[in-house]
Amino acid sequence: MRIGLVELLLILLIAALSIGPSAALWVERWMRRAQRSTAAAARRRAAQEAQRAAEREEVLQRFQKLSIVFVFCAAAALVWGLVLRPIDVTVTPYTAPEIQPMPDAGPTAESGDVLSVTGWRDISCIRERDGWLYFAAQADTRAGGAALLRMREDGSGLSSILTAEGEITGFDFDPDGDIWYTVVTASGGALCRAGYDGWGAASEQIVTQIDGTALSCPTAVAVGADGSVYFTDAAAVSPKHGVESALRTELVAHTGTGSVYVYDPAARTVQTVLTGAAGASGLALDENGTLYVSDLGTRCVWSVEASARGLTAGGRNCGTALTGLPGYPGALALDEDGTLYISYRWARADWLENHADSTLLRGAALRLSQTMQQNLFSLPAGSIRAEAAAPGGGRLTISGKKAGSTTALCPVGSRVYLAISGETELNWVRI
Repeated sequence: MRIGLVELLLILLIAALSIGPSAALWVERWMRRAQRSTAAAARRRAAQEAQRAAEREEVLQRFQKLSIVFVFCAAAALVWGLVLRPIDVTVTPYTAPEIQPMPDAGPTAESGDVLSVTGWRDISCIRERDGWLYFAAQADTRAGGAALLRMREDGSGLSSILTAEGEITGFDFDPDGDIWYTVVTASGGALCRAGYDGWGAASEQIVTQIDGTALSCPTAVAVGADGSVYFTDAAAVSPKHGVESALRTELVAHTGTGSVYVYDPAARTVQTVLTGAAGASGLALDENGTLYVSDLGTRCVWSVEASARGLTAGGRNCGTALTGLPGYPGALALDEDGTLYISYRWARADWLENHADSTLLRGAALRLSQTMQQNLFSLPAGSIRAEAAAPGGGRLTISGKKAGSTTALCPVGSRVYLAISGETELNWVRI
């Protein structure tokens, strides 16, 4: 039979009335379960977030504690390394030397004015004799070692005369032609003699200690016309890192333990000429018997009678040839006219002399590594590398286009030969 519209609506109404309440109840239950599931998921997420936040906080607290421990350890290590760590010398307060106006610039050692000494570096002393240039240098090899060499003034005829362990720091010829030289090793220094016949040399150690105390760092030699051998002991500091490091240590510590001695070959005795120098780094002896001594830390050159004994730097009978120098003086030399030449190892350091009366900063500087200490002092390119002081008072400066310490110089006629640390060549300038 056919179902009309009215019958269909009645059937739907009856079905809705019979099924509707059950469906509504099921939907309500389903929604409640969904809400409970959502709330549970939210609680789980909240718990997870809280747990992660707690873990982050715990990690942060641990990191903060470790950071505090690290900072404390770093500070303790810094205090130990720069303030408390023992060092080999006692840092002494002193009065900084005066500062005088810089002299006018003079000749410049051009980069092309060089004599190559390939295979050798760090020339430490230069002498001229019978048309030959004699110089001490280090082998430019990993094995190292020192040698005394010679060559003609045009750079030809380079040859080795003698070799030595460590560093040959200074030498001179006596009236008989023998070579007197100072050598420094990691364990100390010595004054040596080499009999030289023009072909070879046989060496022997002459002085290794004075009154039971070993020579620390002898750096210069000058022989008088009577055969007396004058030599320096720059300071009572350890040369275990080399002469350059030992001089730098004395410059910073200012122990004032540098001395000049004289050895009498006939009597085989050693006497003290001068004590109390803050780095007796250079010597020169003129024909009139005046001995010049460069004082590194005081930035001056002392002058004493070669016959004097038992003097103190700056004391009675110790004159001042030059003072207030623009840098820290090293090697000295004299020409035929009596003009005194002074080389400079480093330019004057403001930070050092501004703290001359304090030991804290200077002590910290001595506790730095050797590389860092090297960076504290310099002789920049274009600065005064050497000076010439004439007997009448005239001054002439020699500047250079290269950076590095001036370790040796030697006037020969119209030329002045200069050695720069680390170089494998000998510079010269015409004056």
